[in-house]
Amino acid sequence: MSSKSESYPSISATIATFNSESSIRQCLDSLFSQDYPKEKLEVIVADGGSTDKTLDILSKYDLTLVKIPKEKQEAEYNKGVAVSKAKNEILLFIDHDNVIPHRKWLKKMVKPFMENDEITGVEVLRFNYDPKDNILDRYFALIGGVDPVPYYLGKDARLSWAFDNYNLLGKSKDVGDYFLVEFEGEKIPTLGANGAMLRRNLLKYAKADPENFFHIDINYDLIKKGYNKYAFVKDTIIHFKQTKFPEFLKFLVRRRKIMERQYFESLKKRRYAVFMGSQDKLGLFLFVIYSITLIKPSFDSVRGFIKVRDIAWFLHPFVCLSFLALYSSAVASRLLRKML
Repeated sequence: MSSKSESYPSISATIATFNSESSIRQCLDSLFSQDYPKEKLEVIVADGGSTDKTLDILSKYDLTLVKIPKEKQEAEYNKGVAVSKAKNEILLFIDHDNVIPHRKWLKKMVKPFMENDEITGVEVLRFNYDPKDNILDRYFALIGGVDPVPYYLGKDARLSWAFDNYNLLGKSKDVGDYFLVEFEGEKIPTLGANGAMLRRNLLKYAKADPENFFHIDINYDLIKKGYNKYAFVKDTIIHFKQTKFPEFLKFLVRRRKIMERQYFESLKKRRYAVFMGSQDKLGLFLFVIYSITLIKPSFDSVRGFIKVRDIAWFLHPFVCLSFLALYSSAVASRLLRKML
């Protein structure tokens, strides 16, 4: 083993699956084909009782499979169980629908940890944009997320392709291959998923047990305790959604369920929320105005199109209006249930 190989930190990649046959093979192939010391990478998959071909696919790979009881099946719980089994220095949070874009990705992502002992976590700067993808996937990649609400609250953890430099939350400094970002108070983006990394030894300062696990909350705990320096590497991660227009309504229904579970049902357990504080109330009010008038989303579409010439930008006003209707119906339904 070369001395250079010995210098790389060991990595535990954690993945939650449930009926993930459409994407898990691409995810694992991209992970196991990395140009990284094989003995320094372990892969832990927590499956919540898949009934499709997911388990058959997983059996073809050299990984640790943890089976979650069906009654416990939930993405964040599964992640928490996988994390509890991890042994290596760095945790890598890969979602089943993530694909790593190139073989040098792991080496590039761990570089900030190797250069700066004060860095708590590492995030990838953008979602991968491919002009050959379908129009909805191109749109989500271009704006930097699958939900326009965090986008307008300034809480996205991925940079839109409309901008060249880091303009998300936190005080940033360009140090070459990545932006070094320092967060303060509760001004924290939605960190911790889609290829994010974290020093495993810091978990002792957060609520990381499976029953309380949520990737954003873990980072929230650490930042509140002063572990607030993160690196945003100038690279991408593929979010393998394959969201086609006939499936858009189903996608919206899933987003509503996620909202209800994360912001209503689990609110008492959560430490971080997308909507918290007076600043977020103002941002949410502005999102409503933007979506109804369509002026700001239309302006942002034109600005993005000037940067990256793709008509997918012009879905933005439509998607904003769709999410406004989605979240409004969820809030109205909750208020009605309280009244009855």
